[in-house]
Amino acid sequence: MPPLIDPESPSFLLLDISRMTRAEFERRVTAAQLGITPGEARTLATMARSGPIRQNCLADLSAQSRMSVTVFLDRLEAAGLIRRSPDPDDRRAKLVEVTEAATPLLRALKSIGDEVRAVMRGEMTDAQWHQFREFLRIVRNNQMAARQSHKSEGKI
Repeated sequence: MPPLIDPESPSFLLLDISRMTRAEFERRVTAAQLGITPGEARTLATMARSGPIRQNCLADLSAQSRMSVTVFLDRLEAAGLIRRSPDPDDRRAKLVEVTEAATPLLRALKSIGDEVRAVMRGEMTDAQWHQFREFLRIVRNNQMAARQSHKSEGKI
């Protein structure tokens, strides 16, 4: 009987890459002793990527539970690295954003991210790496478009 599941399917490959990349990033964040946890680092980096964002959207975007993100934000806010403000479109919601005080920490996280990407890249040429990133963008954009289509049809 042929296998029913292809262990080398794009979905499994992406999951494997994501899991290994996250683990390596977390290992390096811990080793760097930056004064924040890997979860806080992911939260801060996601905020820096997205700009001001609602807390619930941040949890979804960073693939972390809402409760965990709230705890991380409490710690980051206490350290002066982020600020919360009411969302002008919905006063019940909070927007979170990075403060200037986070800049040195974000530089350190960028350096760690660069190191992890260098490991991922291995011996790929610049052209191969660029093409790989372009293919990933296409896949992401296809998924986002499909999600939007399902939302507009009321399927999500």
